[in-house]
Amino acid sequence: MGGEKGPSIASETKASEVDYDALLVLIECMEQMPPLSRQEIADLSANQHAVVERMVATGEIWNQASSGPAFLSLDEGEFRNHLKAIDNDLGEQTAIVAESFARYLKVGEVPAPYYPWRIAIILRREKRPELEKRFLAAWCQHFPGGNGARYGQLVDRFRKLG
Repeated sequence: MGGEKGPSIASETKASEVDYDALLVLIECMEQMPPLSRQEIADLSANQHAVVERMVATGEIWNQASSGPAFLSLDEGEFRNHLKAIDNDLGEQTAIVAESFARYLKVGEVPAPYYPWRIAIILRREKRPELEKRFLAAWCQHFPGGNGARYGQLVDRFRKLG
C-alpha cells in the first residue's frame, strides 16, 4: 500500500445513467416504505436467532449463515481489495445498499452505513446535490440513529444540505 500516488481506475469511474436509474429506484422504494416500528424490528429480529443457531451448528460466520453478500465472507485482504475496487462505483454501492435494505425489511438487520456514505460521496463528487439530498432523506427516514459515528455523519450530511 505504501505511498502510492495518483488516481486509480476506480477513482476515475463515472456513474452511468443506468447507475442513476438504479439509485432512483432504491430511493423511491425507501421513500414509499414506511419506517419500521421498534416492535416490527424486534419481531423481525427473532429471525436472527435462527442465524445464530445455524452459526453454532455449522461453524459458519454471520454473513454465511445469514446469506449476506458473498464479498463479506472474503478474508481481510481480499475484502479490502474488493472495497477499494468498488469504492467509487455508484452501481455497486447502490446494489449493496438495496440488498441490505431488503434484508433489513426481512430480518431487521440494520445495514452498515459505509455504503450509503460512499453513495453520498460519489454524488457530491459528481455535483448531484439534489440527488444526494433525496437519497440521504430516504436513508435517514429509516436509519436516523444507528450505532456508530457514521450513522450520525450521514444525518449531519443531510442536515447540511438543508
